[in-house]
Amino acid sequence: MVKIKYLAAFLVLIAFASGCSKDFLEKEPLTDRVEANFYKTPDDALQALVAVYDVLGWQCGDGFHPWDLVCNILSDDAYAGGSGPGDRPDLVRMGKLSNYPSDEAVLGLWADRYAGIYRANLLLEKIEGIPFDDEALKTRYIAEARFLRAYFYFQLEQLYGNIPLILKTLSPNDKKLTQAQPAEVYNQIAEDLWFAYQNLPANVSSAQLGRATKWAAGGMLARVYLYHKGYGKQVLGITSDMKAGDKTISEEVVEGIIDDIVNNSGHGLVDNYADLFYPGNKNPIESVFEIQHTYKSNWGDWGWRNGSEGNWTVIMTGFRGVESDLYESGWSFQPVTLSLATEMKTDPRYSTAILDAQAEGLKYKPEDCFQHTGYAFKKFHPLKAFKPSTNDMLNWPYNEKVLRFADILLMGTELYLDNDLNKAQTYFNRVYRRAYGAAATPPVLSNSEAGLDIIYHERRVEFAGEGLRYWDLLRRGLDYAQQKINAAAQANPQDETFNPATRGLLPIPQSEITLSENSLVQNPGY
Repeated sequence: MVKIKYLAAFLVLIAFASGCSKDFLEKEPLTDRVEANFYKTPDDALQALVAVYDVLGWQCGDGFHPWDLVCNILSDDAYAGGSGPGDRPDLVRMGKLSNYPSDEAVLGLWADRYAGIYRANLLLEKIEGIPFDDEALKTRYIAEARFLRAYFYFQLEQLYGNIPLILKTLSPNDKKLTQAQPAEVYNQIAEDLWFAYQNLPANVSSAQLGRATKWAAGGMLARVYLYHKGYGKQVLGITSDMKAGDKTISEEVVEGIIDDIVNNSGHGLVDNYADLFYPGNKNPIESVFEIQHTYKSNWGDWGWRNGSEGNWTVIMTGFRGVESDLYESGWSFQPVTLSLATEMKTDPRYSTAILDAQAEGLKYKPEDCFQHTGYAFKKFHPLKAFKPSTNDMLNWPYNEKVLRFADILLMGTELYLDNDLNKAQTYFNRVYRRAYGAAATPPVLSNSEAGLDIIYHERRVEFAGEGLRYWDLLRRGLDYAQQKINAAAQANPQDETFNPATRGLLPIPQSEITLSENSLVQNPGY
């Protein structure tokens, strides 16, 4: 259940966003914007929409839980790290799926996303009472809110599997929530994304970069489809196809969406892979959806960590005690596994994705780095050139790339492996040759486990550190995920073995079970 403090935070944000266009001597205070006198104009609706987008940047309300970092720790690509096992013990437990239901990160991941859903639901309810001269603008706002709601619900479904489906605002008396069937949640996600795909603009202006587009909705629907097809049906036992209202989201429909993005979106691969991860290159042509982060925040601090607008993955990723003119020190979380470093060593993307301390002769303090491997994610390692001048530990201005065109191509490769090997190979070759050069000879795909292995290797090295690997492992089943994660743990060795009894899920937060008066049921394995 969403706690009252998240509603309070929303009202504070609205207060800060309020304008000062009326006479200074009016009796009503300008900052006294509450639900009763808000939601009157299209500008109010836009401010409320911005409040929904704001939750995308939340990473540390309860505990420290940046999305990509958490996903990496769950996978065979990274360990928990930090300064020691007592630094963030909830993340250490997450590395082996042994979290306590009372852990901060377990609650934070849940609460932040339900806060976003609450804000989206509130806007979707109130917008119907706002007069719009431009109905197309109203429809766009609705589509953006539904895209964001779907995005938050998909993350919750991935992490917890068995969750309440809330499509209206709740009162404090609405305590006895129950969990929906996963199939029902997936259908709602699909319905929201399909509506967004049909109604969002294809392009946004340079001043609006970071807002969802038609292509972001379509690409996200393809990602949801593949996860539903793999994990949802294989592990959760969903028997029905995913539906958006009366429309079945079939493989043919998703293939059509992928082709639409490839042929009509204007997105493409950047020429140089390394350029993608230079912090100054925000929203390149390859980014289909990218969460915006900035150092320009003066009110986020240790008392209100979610008020910071920076990317916490950056400071959490850096080696401790770095002595360098190029790199800044960090907190040494999510050290890269030997498994990933070894698999990437001969790949051209290695030196962009992985900071190899020995190869670069980097001086730092390995004795202060828990689960030390000598490797970090270079994509997110803090650079001195981008160290913010204020709240320097909180506001690193590295955007989070949620959905890239390379992923569109590789999802298309996987989808077409069953029925059009030529197209699958064509899509695959574009990603492979960007890395290896136009004259390179890519591996030949086949409609087999061997063909999937080629695709999964390419996904692992292409998206190293970007939070996709764990969900790819689960898409191929619990046995496959256990094999890969346990092998990575044994290579160093580390105590981060996979617990199949959990089905790869986190526990439902105990405080939410208590608030529901035990209507919510704990996940298996906890």
